[in-house]
Amino acid sequence: MNSFFIPNLKLSMYRFVKFPPFLLIALSAFIGFSCSSGDDDEPVVADTTIATEFSEVNQKFEDLDNLTLAVLEESGLGARKTETNSPDFCASTEFVMDEANKTIVIDFGDGCVSPNGVSRKGKIMIKYSGNLLIPSANIVTTFDGYEVNGYKVEGTRTLTNIGLDLVSSTVTIAVKIENGKITWPDGGFVTINSNEVREVKLGSSGYEATITGTASGNSKEGSGYTAEITEALKLSQSCIESGVYNPTSGLIEFTYKSVKMTLDYGTGTCDKSATISYPGGVKEITFD
Repeated sequence: MNSFFIPNLKLSMYRFVKFPPFLLIALSAFIGFSCSSGDDDEPVVADTTIATEFSEVNQKFEDLDNLTLAVLEESGLGARKTETNSPDFCASTEFVMDEANKTIVIDFGDGCVSPNGVSRKGKIMIKYSGNLLIPSANIVTTFDGYEVNGYKVEGTRTLTNIGLDLVSSTVTIAVKIENGKITWPDGGFVTINSNEVREVKLGSSGYEATITGTASGNSKEGSGYTAEITEALKLSQSCIESGVYNPTSGLIEFTYKSVKMTLDYGTGTCDKSATISYPGGVKEITFD
């Protein structure tokens, strides 16, 4: 085979365009930005399950508060005034009051169903310093195997009187939940720690409460959340005793998985519906 030589071939192979170093850096940055910029345009996916889980947790504690206030009233220690006098207790529920140690135990035994069809079991244990209508009085509630409709309730809930207006019949109560935990029948659970302020207006037809505050904890899947009441929640005794434990109005803003969303309970109707708004959408939800 004949060999041949092409002049300047070696040189020509190295005579492709030569970029200055700073231009290569700029070009690399541009290419990197172009490849990743599409990710920023992806729509945010909001996991709204936290709204229903959080509301479920609150429902259990609202039911608890209603029972606690009913017992305190019957014991002459209450911050509740009503003419109906129809607490939702089973006929077999036992009450043990120890005035010397300032404790009350509500014992539902191995389980019973209330007049409103609510199933409860276990014990609610109340420790009080005095009549809740007295400023600085506090009520501390803990649990022993307590369940409501199959949901196990744990933690410590403290009510403290921080103000009383006799003219408007309004008592202001600080409400704190520490190490709160609600376990679902399927074994999943949500944790909560919260600080609230409740203005409870007492009347002949029952109480009405206005609530502000914040909360945090973990969802059933273990992701952290925060919640802040951005428009005061409204609750009424008549609505709770009808079996509707969620607020009738007000807004809660959640931050969950880095996404903000707002739960809107409506404008005052006693029902089990609400609306949740999140980036790119709105969803109607109905509570059990």
